[in-house]
Amino acid sequence: MKNLLFVLLLLLKLMSQEVLAQPIRLYAAAGVKSPIENILEAFERQTEQRFELNFDTAGAAQAQYLADPRAEILITAQERIEQSQLKGELKAGQMFPFAATVAGLASSMEPLPVVKTKEDLKALLLRVRSVAFSDPDRGATVGLHFIKVIRALGIESEVLAKSKKAREGLQTMQWVKERQVELGVTQVSEIVQAAPQTLVGPFPEEFDLSTHYALWIKTPDSVVMKRLVAWLQGPQAKKLLSEQGLRPL
Repeated sequence: MKNLLFVLLLLLKLMSQEVLAQPIRLYAAAGVKSPIENILEAFERQTEQRFELNFDTAGAAQAQYLADPRAEILITAQERIEQSQLKGELKAGQMFPFAATVAGLASSMEPLPVVKTKEDLKALLLRVRSVAFSDPDRGATVGLHFIKVIRALGIESEVLAKSKKAREGLQTMQWVKERQVELGVTQVSEIVQAAPQTLVGPFPEEFDLSTHYALWIKTPDSVVMKRLVAWLQGPQAKKLLSEQGLRPL
């Protein structure tokens, strides 16, 4: 009987180790790439749970999650998750809001331009020789917003004529850092992580874009997911998020 009990305990231990050995597949909007990488790295050090991370524009990341039966976690704009729930695309699972980020401007110009008002922004967009923003056709949150901004300013054709559409915000920032463009439009969190010295600031108040991000977890009642959610809501994760340019919710 003792031998049987020992074997059962050993099997349970091996099964537990096997679960931990399986990486959790996660799809996320590139706007939170660096913060997510950093906080999950800290979680991995504490728990030995591994993750398989995939980043793209908000729209593309969500499409990839929906197409992947092995996907466990989606991190994207909370509004997108709510819309997918209404459409019936996201069925099994639960949403957990966790942080917000703000759209802003980065520049390779010296000195950095000052943008406080709508008029400042319009003058800058007309003055610069090149602009980069994430491709709205790929579902980029900031890219879609930027198109609305330049339409509202009445300078859409002028700005698009000298624009480059990036795959996502990370590529936008790479172009800014390499001085391939004078102005980049992306999430402030991406600017802070890639090249904080290029940060011009957020959009003027009337064009402010604050995006609330949330996790959609397919199996929220599992031990690992409960532990992850609790950790993300704790002080260490919130401190890391703030350091990465995000605002914990």
